[in-house]
Amino acid sequence: MKRTLFNEAEIAEHADFEAIGAQAQAATDRVWGDAIGYPAHWAAFTVSRKSAQTITVSSGRYVNGEVVYDHAQPKDMNLQLYIPAAASDQRWVAILLRGEEITETANRPFESSTDPETSVIVQRTTPKTISRVVNLLVQPGEANPVPAKPVVADTDACIAFVLLKSTGIDVIEPGNSDRVKTLFEVEGRVTALEVDLDSLFLRTSTIETQITNIVGRLGEIPRPEIIRQMQRDVGAARLQLNLPDDARAYRFDPGLTYDQWDNLHADWLARVNEGVRFPFAATIEARLEVQAEDDPNIMFRNRRMVPAFDEVTRIANASLDSTLNISQLVHTQITAVLKDVSRTRIIYGPTQEVCENNAYWSGVVSGARVGMTFAIGGETFEVVAEYGGRGGHRRYGVRTIRYESYTESYWDYVSEEVGLNGSIYAQTFLVAQPMQMTSLELAFARVGNDGDVHVLITETTPAGTPKFDSVLARGTLKHSDLVVGWNKIALPITLLESGRRYAFVTVTTGAHSVHISGANKFTGGSQFVCTDGAFAQGSTEIDFCFRINAARFRSPRTVIPMHALTLQNGMTEIDMLFAGWTPSGCALAFEIRPAGQTVWTELDDGDPAANPLVGLPASVELRMVMMGTVDLQPMIQLDAKAISRVSRNRTEMKGVSKEFDFGISTSAIITQFTVDRFDPDAHTFSPAIRVGNTVIQPTATTVTVDPNEPKRRTFLSTYALGAATNKARLRPAATTNNAVSVPFVQDAFIAAL
Repeated sequence: MKRTLFNEAEIAEHADFEAIGAQAQAATDRVWGDAIGYPAHWAAFTVSRKSAQTITVSSGRYVNGEVVYDHAQPKDMNLQLYIPAAASDQRWVAILLRGEEITETANRPFESSTDPETSVIVQRTTPKTISRVVNLLVQPGEANPVPAKPVVADTDACIAFVLLKSTGIDVIEPGNSDRVKTLFEVEGRVTALEVDLDSLFLRTSTIETQITNIVGRLGEIPRPEIIRQMQRDVGAARLQLNLPDDARAYRFDPGLTYDQWDNLHADWLARVNEGVRFPFAATIEARLEVQAEDDPNIMFRNRRMVPAFDEVTRIANASLDSTLNISQLVHTQITAVLKDVSRTRIIYGPTQEVCENNAYWSGVVSGARVGMTFAIGGETFEVVAEYGGRGGHRRYGVRTIRYESYTESYWDYVSEEVGLNGSIYAQTFLVAQPMQMTSLELAFARVGNDGDVHVLITETTPAGTPKFDSVLARGTLKHSDLVVGWNKIALPITLLESGRRYAFVTVTTGAHSVHISGANKFTGGSQFVCTDGAFAQGSTEIDFCFRINAARFRSPRTVIPMHALTLQNGMTEIDMLFAGWTPSGCALAFEIRPAGQTVWTELDDGDPAANPLVGLPASVELRMVMMGTVDLQPMIQLDAKAISRVSRNRTEMKGVSKEFDFGISTSAIITQFTVDRFDPDAHTFSPAIRVGNTVIQPTATTVTVDPNEPKRRTFLSTYALGAATNKARLRPAATTNNAVSVPFVQDAFIAAL
């Protein structure tokens, strides 16, 4: 360390004064570098949101080894440049610090000469202050629906991460890993470690005592055969739970499917629906129908019902430059696969409590919800692993209502094959805004002597060519209706999503010609011709002249009365299954009004005790509410497959599992049942097992209340068998004094000891 000295009569030089500042700064730098030593860290900065695009960075310091840079005044930063344009995208940006040493100048008086008699005072700009300042930088990450934070180099200090959405700034997270820790914080951590260390010595002493006790009880550990089976199972579970079919000394069932339950057994009196539940005492199934199909507030087309609308042209190419004969090729046989609209299922009632075993679905089958089936009058729809290459299943449950729906509007595996013969032409088009297509218009220049014109609306491949196995709608223009000029082909109401490319395909045997545009005037798609029923060749010059019409809805909210739901002696559950779609921003809701009540109640989550079905109404009025915009509305397909089912529970339940082969002989068995929504004042639960034809009651049962859910119980039971066995069944039973309040078995476990 240095200090500059001055004598009383000494004439000081400017270098002496500069040395004072340099020595002080050097001393401070050595303290930071030697004693504190933080590389690329920050102190005292805070980052706050000022507006949707702007953040404010407070004053603070940037420490880089022995050098400390100062940020004296708060500064605003505009992040508009980094906000993602797509509504589905998000982006993390990092706010970084960089240090810089700058020299600031000032005007000062100077002597113009060393001779005091001739010297005059002049003003001159001279370097005056050397400042260490902080510069703020933005390091953006990639825009993505699931964004990742940008990687910050070790030589940079990050004071905050900011999450940006299309609407602006969403989340600000401080970069605490690069923050300078004060001595007060360090002391607090050291004190906590010292306390933990003292506790660790006490625990170590206790563990030594416990190990000594364990040595004396090694004989009570389960047999090595069982441990080896468990080890083999755990290893196989790593391969998507593809467990071998060998016998096991234990079985666990999450109660999601009938795979491990014997519903053909004489004692069976239950049903499996995300839990082993009470069976129905009565149930009635009927079609979902509106009270009046001629209601002016609604419109039907091919049994697809939407609110009343007017047609408007949304996409058009009207440049009638030339003509094209759409039947000039050798006729081709095409098999078009017409997709069906995906289903939605709504289950409602005070007895429909959510089962928290959904996490086990991936262990029961390959893929969430795969294997679930919907049965409608002999027609079964199964949820398979993929939906045309895109997963889209969505399912969620709440207290009194469960939804099962699909984000994909159309199902590949619920389809119809349509055979068509004729010349095949196609035109693709890009949908910029979502719409519900109602018709297509084509301009005909010549009409042949015969031949209908079939029109298909299809999806396209990633390369932009028509997909004949992904047909969304089909329409036919009869030859008798063909005229020279514009011809309208009415189509089923078809949902076209924004940002996707679609195609319309013409198939005909008639010698018809249509108008086309040239010089690639229509830039939203391409014209194609198909010669073999599969491959389509595109044109770079011509496009069909066409108009695509869509619905312009008359009202944003429509209420539609439906046929009432009835069940003799009352109902506890409503189950509806129908095809349809609900675009983003729209809503399709159902409301009920039990007989004798004046208030309509929406089918929604709520307190089961306040559910309108608690009173077991024998008749319930039903109405549908469709809400959307002038361009988009929900759609429901009220055909023979749209059904409603009302049911009432029995007051007793008895489940019987399949016979489990333990692979070893045993005279002692344990079971564990998790029972949800259990009320000891209204319910009873009796765990039991079945060995051969004998029902064996437990010798002891321990009931544990779930601390996180007071209405959930765990029943752990032990059984002493008179003779050794290698097979057994689970046989739980339950009763209730009120059909509205019923428990259910969430999962079951059995093991041989």
